[in-house]
Amino acid sequence: MPDKDYNNTGAFWKRKPKEGDEAGKKYPNYEGKMTVDGKLKYVALWVNTEAKENQPDMSFRINEPVKKE
Repeated sequence: MPDKDYNNTGAFWKRKPKEGDEAGKKYPNYEGKMTVDGKLKYVALWVNTEAKENQPDMSFRINEPVKKE
């Protein structure tokens, strides 16, 4: 059976508060990973619970993975 192709897909997990979070700073509601054209990317997603007309319900940011040294 061939391996599953996860290219151009991703998944989010609800973000839990972390030690060191600054009070009053907006952190993503969800964090996750996705693969785009075979390259791993990190994704952060914010849910806009107070969206007004012409504002998105959600917004997200895609980042390159941070290389650990």
